[in-house]
Amino acid sequence: MNIIKKKFNVLKMCFEYGWYDKIAAGFLGKRISLFTNTLKPQRYRYIMLASHGTGRNAFWHFMYAAKAYPMRKFDIASIDRICFFSWRRIYGIVCDRDLSSYQCAMKFINKLNKKVPVFCLVRDPISIIRGGINMTLAHNIMGGGISVSISEVLDSYLESYNQLPHHFIFTTSPKQFEHITKELIYIDTNDLSSQNAYNTITKCCAKIGINKINEDKSFFAKKIADSLALNIEKEFNFHIDDISFDIKVVQFENTLHKKVKILKIINDDEINRKIAVCIIGKNTQSILKQINKDNKIKMQIENTINQYLLDLKNKFKLYEESKINENDVLQYFKENKHHFDQFKTLLQYEISGIQKHAPNIVESWVYYKNFLKVHNE
Repeated sequence: MNIIKKKFNVLKMCFEYGWYDKIAAGFLGKRISLFTNTLKPQRYRYIMLASHGTGRNAFWHFMYAAKAYPMRKFDIASIDRICFFSWRRIYGIVCDRDLSSYQCAMKFINKLNKKVPVFCLVRDPISIIRGGINMTLAHNIMGGGISVSISEVLDSYLESYNQLPHHFIFTTSPKQFEHITKELIYIDTNDLSSQNAYNTITKCCAKIGINKINEDKSFFAKKIADSLALNIEKEFNFHIDDISFDIKVVQFENTLHKKVKILKIINDDEINRKIAVCIIGKNTQSILKQINKDNKIKMQIENTINQYLLDLKNKFKLYEESKINENDVLQYFKENKHHFDQFKTLLQYEISGIQKHAPNIVESWVYYKNFLKVHNE
């Protein structure tokens, strides 16, 4: 029963977001959709590699806005059906982890034979660690906690790196696609800042044959997500009279390029966020009409959302007071040499690829250079 429910929810989400390629691949089955060149010609134009914490959400949204259509990230659970299947004329394969230990995954990767540009997102690793710690802090605060353990976050990084690496894999990740790499292009997170994003995406698009971006430049100056924004999403179930429906609160930028019914957009200056209140699930259009006709329903939704935003503001204030910066991370490494030694070994290997192909990026990483000096080594 749980399996049926899970598959139903996935199908519902596919229809909601217009993921028709995923539905087609699911019904066609892996033998037809992946092992033949009839329904799955190798039309991908690029590979997008992005460790967690390197700005992958921003890059994904920016490339989508430029009509370069990155696919959804590698999904281990459904890898033998949808990873490379797209009806788009131009699209890119997305991978955010090291899959070398997954035989079935490498089987598909090794079947690819078209050489394309590989865009690998990177970032000063000390800033990645800072972001991960603050992400955990935000998650804890949203759940009623008030603090975060730096030691536990670092241990989780090391554990995941040994099992299924998805952080800092600046050298490991490109190795998976070496056989189809036409050009390896490292992109630093600073290249995706509000000042640089448009020019960066323009250059990336030129590499894959898109010479004009129709999206307004202002879109590329938007901040897609941060540690708190990724934790503010919340669903509410309403049952009023004979109507049952679900409402979801999300950061507005996370609704871009998704087929969702937005009930209301809230610009909240106190938390400096633009928030969308969305209707999710089935029959969203008819539910929206019923809500707009019934003041009782609108009032109940508004009271619920306002209470949530009030709670969110209090938690946002606590988050702003408690979050750490890169210097706090460096101080921790100074006081905990065992973690310093472990991360130094890991990072020196993963950064070796960047040193070879884009040494200027490593040279710009102030915090990483300071990290190497923490114990005067």
